[in-house]
Amino acid sequence: MGQLWEKVTYYRHRSELAALRLALRVPLLAMHLIGAVVFFWWGVAGLSVLIPTLLVSQILGTLGLLLGGISAIVLLLFVTPWFSGWYCIAAGVMFGRTAAARAKGEALARAIHAYREKAV
Repeated sequence: MGQLWEKVTYYRHRSELAALRLALRVPLLAMHLIGAVVFFWWGVAGLSVLIPTLLVSQILGTLGLLLGGISAIVLLLFVTPWFSGWYCIAAGVMFGRTAAARAKGEALARAIHAYREKAV
C-alpha cells in the first residue's frame, strides 16, 4: 500500500508541476490549467473514500454510511488546505506574482527527483 501511495503522489506531483509550468507561460489561463489538475486529484482522493464507503455500507448498513461520512469529512479537512494553496498560487500567477509559484515548482521538482533517486 505504501508503494502505491508513493506512486500516486509521484504522478500527482508530475501533473502539478506540468500544469504550473504551463500556467507560468500563459498566466491568464493559470486558474483553469491548475484548477483542472487540482480537481482531477480532488476526485481521485474522493474515490479513495467513496469506494470503501460503498463496500462497507453494504455490510454494515447505516453504520457503514455514518463511518463513510465521518471519513469524508476528515478527508475534506486534509484536502482543503492543499486545494486552497493551489488556488492562491493560481491567483497570484494571474496577477503577476510568481514567487510562490516558482517556490512550489522547485519543491515539486525536488520531490520528483527524490522519488526517482529512491526508485533507482
